[in-house]
Order: sequence, then C-alpha cells, then structure tokens
Amino acid sequence: MSHHAQIEEVSDSDPEEIAPSYDSDEDLPSNAIISPVNIPTRAAPQPQQQQQMPMPSIPVPEPQREIPRHFSCLYPVYFDKTRSRAEGRKVGAELAVENPLARDILDAVQMLGLNAGLEPEKLHPKDWANPGRVRVQVKNEDGQLANPKIKNKHHLYILVAQFLKANPTTEKSPYRLRIRGLPMPEKLPPAPAAPRGWKIGKILPIHSPAYSGGGVSDNPLKDAMAEMQGMQGMEGMPNMSEMMSQMGGMGGLSNMLGGLGGLGGMGGMGGEPSGAGEKKKKEKRKVIRA
Repeated sequence: MSHHAQIEEVSDSDPEEIAPSYDSDEDLPSNAIISPVNIPTRAAPQPQQQQQMPMPSIPVPEPQREIPRHFSCLYPVYFDKTRSRAEGRKVGAELAVENPLARDILDAVQMLGLNAGLEPEKLHPKDWANPGRVRVQVKNEDGQLANPKIKNKHHLYILVAQFLKANPTTEKSPYRLRIRGLPMPEKLPPAPAAPRGWKIGKILPIHSPAYSGGGVSDNPLKDAMAEMQGMQGMEGMPNMSEMMSQMGGMGGLSNMLGGLGGLGGMGGMGGEPSGAGEKKKKEKRKVIRA
C-alpha cells in the first residue's frame, strides 16, 4: 500500500500533571460524564427547494495543517481491555474496551469540545497492528486548561473511555475512516494471526500493517537474507546464491554458529577456552580427610 505506518517514541506523562484520586465513574462530577443521550445524531435532510440552485464548484482540498506539538497524544492501546498497564493501558480495567480505534477516540474528544486532530499513520511502539493517533489540546500554550471541566490528561482518559464503552467498536467502525488512495474492501479480512509475544485486536483499521504483511517478523534472519538477495548485483554486495549454497554444504547456518563454540572464550584470539577457568578452580580444591 502507498501508506506506511510509522512507529514513534512517545512520552505519556506530563511532569506537572498529577493523576486524580478518583478511579471510577461514581467519583466524577455528574456534569463531566459523557452520556449516550448527549451523543449527536445525524441531522435530518432538509426538504429540497422548489427552485434548483446552481451547483457550486468543488473546492480544491487544502493540505492538512500541522498539529501543534503541545497537543497531547492519545493512542488506542491506552483503552485496550486486553492490555495490562505495563503493555500500555492507561485506564482501569473496568473502563477499558475491546478493539478501540483512533477514529472513535477522535469522536470522543470532539464531543468534549476540544481541539483535536487525527494522525492515521502513527503507531504506538507496543501496538504496531492498530495505527492511528489522536492529538488533543488539553492545555493552551500558556498552560491554562482548554476546558475547565477537564482537570488534566488522566481525567481526559476516563472521559474518553466512557464514550468508547457507550459506543462499542463493530465491524463497520473501520469504514468510518477513509484515506485518500486506499481502496475500501466490501468485507473486512479475518483477524491476522499475532506473532509470538504480541497481541492484535480482532477489529483493526483497514490500513493496518497486519493486513498488508507488515509489523514484526517471526523470522527476521530470513527476511534480512531475502533483502540482501534482492540487493544482489550492487557494488560491494556478495553473491547470495553462492553464499546460501556454501551454508547448505556446511550443514546450514546452525552448524556455522555451532562451530563458533570451538573458539570458547575468544580462544581464537589468544584467550583461554571457556572451560579453562573452571578446570583450574577444580584443580585447586583439596579434600581433607580425618
């Protein structure tokens, strides 16, 4: 695909912010909790006028403005029920949801009246299969709260989580995010198998690298060899076909690596074998018998 997701280092905490003491919905002020009744619905189409108006010319789309750096970052992994705190979750387990998507997080912060922007290609380092990041203005440039009802970023996490619980992710949710040049399939592909040691949601954005074969490889050595073979013929690059045949004749790469064991503790460079020190210690031991 033409769109490539990028993994970035993230900073999740602000030194001046202190997490609020409340951990549940009951501790929050009633006027700050998002209720399903407050969720706006699509306005009904107005009746067509009798006199047809001339069709206006379609404006050329303007390039997206750069989101200010002081906007805070919100990733789907912050609200993922399948994750632990160490794996990136920022809210309590009772507030976390399954298959959170960045597009729905954008709806939540806009419901709160905050300035926000969506960066669909950005990835959290611990959630490579679920691209999308929301940048939201919690504070102004002078440090004042953008919305006095939202005390800090931790308070914002709770409000967003409440919205996501009231609006659970469905198989239709990924279709709400349309990216220019990205074809929309009639049906979502099945959830890809997660590489060993990783977690992947059952519902992912259509531009997820997990669908396109990206992400973390189970066999990085094989991929590196294939990449080198693709670069064969360039100046300074070895003939990979000959190298692979030599490796096969020597019993494969495992035998090559196993043969290095004969060097012991860098014995091939003038050091002692790895077991030499241990043997010397055994020789110094004396048994005293009565």
